[in-house]
Amino acid sequence: MPLKKYFKVQSLQLLFSFFFLACPLFLYAQNHISGKVIDKTTGDPLAFANIIFNQNPKLGITADINGSFSYYSNEEALHSLTCSYVGYSNVSLPLSGDVKGLVIAMNFSANELKELVINPGENPANAIMRKVIANKELNNPENIGSFRYRSYNKVVFDFKHKDANDSISMNRLLKNAHIFMMESVTERKFVNPDNSEEVVLATKVSGFNNPSFASLATDLQPFSFYKDNIPFLDVNYLNPISKGSLNKYRFTLQDTLYTSRDTVYVISYEPLPKKNFEALTGLLYVNTNKYALQNVTASPHEKGKIDLRIQQQYTFTPEGYWFPQQLDYALDLKEYPEKGKGMMVQGKSFIDSIAINVPINKRNFRVESVWIKEDAAQKDSLFWLKARNIPLDTIELSTYRIIDSIGQKNNFDGLLTFMEKAVRGRIPIKYVDIDIGKTLVYNKYEGFRLGLGLYTNERLFKKLELGGFFGYGTKDSEWKYGGGVNYEFSKRNEFTMGLKYQDNLVEIGEHGFKFPEFSYYDFRSVIAYRMDRLREESFTTSFRALRYTKWNLSFNHAKITPKYDYAFGAVAPFINRYTNTTIGVNMRFAYKEKIVQSFGQNVTTDLPYPVLYLNYTKGLKGTLDGDFNYNKIEAVVQHSFFIKNLGKTTFRVEGGYIDTPLPYGLLFTGEGSYDNDIRVIIKNTFQTVLPYEFVSDRYVNLFTSHSFGGLLFKSGSFQPYISIHNNIGWGDLKNRELLQGIDFKTKDKLYLETGLQADHLIKMNYVNMGYLGFGAGAFYRYGGYAYNDFNDNIVFKLTVAFTFK
Repeated sequence: MPLKKYFKVQSLQLLFSFFFLACPLFLYAQNHISGKVIDKTTGDPLAFANIIFNQNPKLGITADINGSFSYYSNEEALHSLTCSYVGYSNVSLPLSGDVKGLVIAMNFSANELKELVINPGENPANAIMRKVIANKELNNPENIGSFRYRSYNKVVFDFKHKDANDSISMNRLLKNAHIFMMESVTERKFVNPDNSEEVVLATKVSGFNNPSFASLATDLQPFSFYKDNIPFLDVNYLNPISKGSLNKYRFTLQDTLYTSRDTVYVISYEPLPKKNFEALTGLLYVNTNKYALQNVTASPHEKGKIDLRIQQQYTFTPEGYWFPQQLDYALDLKEYPEKGKGMMVQGKSFIDSIAINVPINKRNFRVESVWIKEDAAQKDSLFWLKARNIPLDTIELSTYRIIDSIGQKNNFDGLLTFMEKAVRGRIPIKYVDIDIGKTLVYNKYEGFRLGLGLYTNERLFKKLELGGFFGYGTKDSEWKYGGGVNYEFSKRNEFTMGLKYQDNLVEIGEHGFKFPEFSYYDFRSVIAYRMDRLREESFTTSFRALRYTKWNLSFNHAKITPKYDYAFGAVAPFINRYTNTTIGVNMRFAYKEKIVQSFGQNVTTDLPYPVLYLNYTKGLKGTLDGDFNYNKIEAVVQHSFFIKNLGKTTFRVEGGYIDTPLPYGLLFTGEGSYDNDIRVIIKNTFQTVLPYEFVSDRYVNLFTSHSFGGLLFKSGSFQPYISIHNNIGWGDLKNRELLQGIDFKTKDKLYLETGLQADHLIKMNYVNMGYLGFGAGAFYRYGGYAYNDFNDNIVFKLTVAFTFK
């Protein structure tokens, strides 16, 4: 036989051999079953439903997080299907051949919650959970040395109930569209233990041409379900797989599923009776491979105005780790915007391109934990077609078309700019911003200040800001005014320089820190009544350096006139007015500070370690007629942290030192916040001390508080949040005889006060989203400066707080 013909015959033999060997596989592979499991009433997908075939527990599959499933049988023909899900009646269906697009609609039935009969001995679910807890640190993906991944995120907002006959034109317009929708694509890299950076590569928001925000996988849920506490909205919930959870939660083995190699236990969890803690309820799918979580569902056991449900699905990577694959959440605003309508927010995040233990240089990480690329909002349709894990459906496509049209017509981008400015205390009007803090002013010395603060914005100059303020005090009948210029050299490094002049009032004893936290209201400044008038010229520059450190350098020259009867000096002529020339260095160090770039600014979202503030001021006598040569040092360390099953602890240690006798206004005072007219709790102050009761040139204060939240007492809707405060202070003043004509004390003995605060004693509905809670606190003054009469040592104050439940 010719050689060529021989090889042809051999090839045909191999081909026929392959065909006859594979034929059974092809025949049985024709038995393909795919579909989706949903709630019959709501149409919502039932994540992780269990599906078995031929009544054989080892022949089956678990639906994914979207309720979808697809199964090929290569072992035997499929003739029946049984679908089960905790809390739902089982569904059984006959099968014949291929079935694609099958919809399994299940009826909710509380009676179907199977309670396992426990014989003497340990609950089998508890035995499994002990292994899960023992392997928690091993399976926590954020204990991996390093990883990176890509995430596609989609969030949809819609009304729960739509009426096609609604007379409101907007509702008719949106009957075939969602009310709001946004997508994003992000890349995250991580190096153990806590170096994380996520960049938003693309963002798309209905109604906006250039959105300055993006959806993230971790917007309303943690990246994984392995932390001791799971934060939802404003509450920290105890994780059912944390140590000690077996004494808090009831675990029930609901089902046992089988895969090719491993077993998956379906375990429900809920709080044990008469256990008072912030509890979750849901399902855990535990894979015997490392006893890791394969799927998770969770929602708060105690519902509020807003209900949140999360679902997480994990995949086993080739490197041998369980890693999040899809993270979903559903936010149910039951009565917002009005009763009977409600709103649903549904978010989905698909994680892919996972790389484990890859070389990543953490020195290359930006200071922002989350940042948005400049061209993120300009990605074209081709990019989005490739990026989406699931194509948009017709309703989602209609949403973009309709809402984009509405957004363009109603200038949504302008509204976004307004919101960005508002959170910083400014109102944009064309080319200028109104500074609310310079326009709306009230204190007990000048009463209401009628005036205006006006500054140019980026529409006129991108990096340069010019502006000023003026105002007239209704109580002191005097004008105040000032102006300045500021230039931003680098937004990323927060590098700015500025010049300022002001003829204004400043409260005595004001600390020198140049990193204030913005607040629309500051009750401590409201009760201020002892002021110095200053005419000041200043130069400042601020920047971020050494990653977690912010700096502020300043040169100041001020002519100061006290607005109270007072004189400084031992012999005549006494000093009343004086000139103060200084240079200053301020530092703020926040190690591992988590900064998120959103809404046109950098926002601190987490401070895992204590924050340090340092301020040094040097008085320059003889420079520009400066009257005093001195060194002034101030320092603050503050931190808040959550303790499992106990609540949140906050502390602040502050101190100061001045090496030379100085006028009253330059010393340390103003640490008290007791005012008979305005009785509100003001943090980081002594609640039982009058505003200017003590004066020091050296001092140390410690403010501590611990909030138990709702852990101590719950009775139906009455759930006060209990906090305990303990404050300690010491101070001294040398050459106190130099302060003439004014009454004051020094606290060279230990000052002590303790307080009990109860928030949310009374709750009021707030726009159907949560509650405004009104509470009260009682503080007791003791130690070296206690009054003789017991009643004089007690101060009662009020609180106002917001909660979602």
